[in-house]
Amino acid sequence: MLKRSSIASIALGLAFLGGAVLDIGCKKPEETKTPDEEQLAAKEPSGSSGASEDNEEANVGYSASEGEEGGADTPSEDMDAAAAKGDDKLKRPEPKEVCKGKGKKRECKMVDPDPGTSAQIGVNALIKGYTWGMSPDAVLAELGKSVEAEYDKKQKAAKDATTQDRNREWRKEQLDELRRGHVKFTSGSKHKWGVSLIQFDFADDSNEEMVWTRSGRYLRKFFFFKDGGLWKIVYAYQKEKWGDKEYEAVVDESFKKWFGMMPEAKVKQDPKTAAPLLRYNEWTSKNNEKVRSFNLSAVHGVYMLSVVDGNIESSIGERLPNIKEDEDFSSDVGDVLGGSDVEYDADGKIITK
Repeated sequence: MLKRSSIASIALGLAFLGGAVLDIGCKKPEETKTPDEEQLAAKEPSGSSGASEDNEEANVGYSASEGEEGGADTPSEDMDAAAAKGDDKLKRPEPKEVCKGKGKKRECKMVDPDPGTSAQIGVNALIKGYTWGMSPDAVLAELGKSVEAEYDKKQKAAKDATTQDRNREWRKEQLDELRRGHVKFTSGSKHKWGVSLIQFDFADDSNEEMVWTRSGRYLRKFFFFKDGGLWKIVYAYQKEKWGDKEYEAVVDESFKKWFGMMPEAKVKQDPKTAAPLLRYNEWTSKNNEKVRSFNLSAVHGVYMLSVVDGNIESSIGERLPNIKEDEDFSSDVGDVLGGSDVEYDADGKIITK
């Protein structure tokens, strides 16, 4: 017969063992990933390259999100190379020196002998893949090519069925997000674009549409359609893309390199007071496209380029940013700006807080 002390020792040991087993059973097992999964997760973009209706306000004074990738945002490096190279049909004209006057009054400067060709080379590089008159579906298909290319790379790198399924889901999400960037401008849709940086680029209830998307960290692209055909593209570059460069430096060092050294400096004036409302640069291509650059950094934090089919614009009319209309500004402006130090009064004038 076991002694009482031995029985107590055995019971204590069993209780300790049972507690340990119970503790192990209650612990949540650690989730593990295969090396392949970890490598793929590290490459997975944390932000979408498309556009969501929930983020319309991100296009009014937006700032780069920490999660967004940099990279393929029509970077200046690509445009610099394309504009300098020209294309198969066009060669960039060499600047020529033109002098006027004699003696001490003689002045010389470099001029572009063929501004239309210079502008055309830049336009062809900037809108490569798109043609005027394209439908919204055709533009979405072109935008989707980058998603398909990235998807193919992911699938080639995938080494198991789970990863392949995740890649297919990623592809679906990206294409769905692109489709959400398709907007039809109707007054009944209650969209917020009427108080955004592209507020003067469209008209409600006029059979007009838009496709917009993010491209990298610093660029938003807006494609505008009239009666189902593409007629205008707006590129809104967040000014941080250019580092600490001011707008004038960006024009001189990049835009003039892309579209030509001789843009026309234009001023839009108030028809009643003749006060300047908007200053901008304009290049005209051989095919009558108009390229315009705007400094919208004060309110929206962007340097904007717009490219339009001049033939279509002649029937629609010029649509330029930040031009006061003869109507009260919406009270939604402050809400959509979301944190900006700028407000508007009833006359559309800027009030600083």
